[in-house]
Amino acid sequence: MTINPTKLANPDDLVFYVKYHIKPDCTEEFQKRLFALVDHMRREPAFVSAFVHQDAEDPTKFSMYERWTESSKEDFMTYQMAAKPYREAYEKRLPEMSSTPRLIHILRPLAFWANPKFEPVENDLIFYMNFQIKPHRQADWKEAALHVLDGMAREGAFVCAFLHQDAEDSSRFTVYERWSKPGRINFSDEHRKLLESILPDAVLSFRTFRILNPLGNWVSV
Repeated sequence: MTINPTKLANPDDLVFYVKYHIKPDCTEEFQKRLFALVDHMRREPAFVSAFVHQDAEDPTKFSMYERWTESSKEDFMTYQMAAKPYREAYEKRLPEMSSTPRLIHILRPLAFWANPKFEPVENDLIFYMNFQIKPHRQADWKEAALHVLDGMAREGAFVCAFLHQDAEDSSRFTVYERWSKPGRINFSDEHRKLLESILPDAVLSFRTFRILNPLGNWVSV
């Protein structure tokens, strides 16, 4: 099965990573409502792709990685959030289902890689990582990260990866990766060590390394 990489991402996309903490008795309802929302979203001309996940260690925590061709957050709020009636019921119900308010990170895309042999599927292994980089070492770290990710993209089990810089905190960088059933038993631990080895003297902190269970994948229609 093949997929055009531009179905997943474009260099100038507006990217969001949204985190949800849902009340235990509302997780099933939340998934149904979120899936219905994304089914509508994917029909929007500005929609590119979205991936929904559940945290591998906490089933009450969910996240969505989404990409749009809207030119700015302000345009997105005007043309998507405020203008679409299908969002109203979801937005009204979400605070009632949530243990804490959702967190929305706006990410500036730096690079992406996609294996044309694979589509994202619901049994992929997914990693999401945050790094905080010293301001005077950001260019060095980005160059080293690009080199490492270029190498990853040549591995047989690689599906896709996205490198970003936070739009509101320039010291924060994130990597989103998907893998198709890597054969090595300790792949997650090995992979974390590899990422931590990228210019460690340039890193203020390795803030999170999340393993995510995929729940659904959507690309533009």
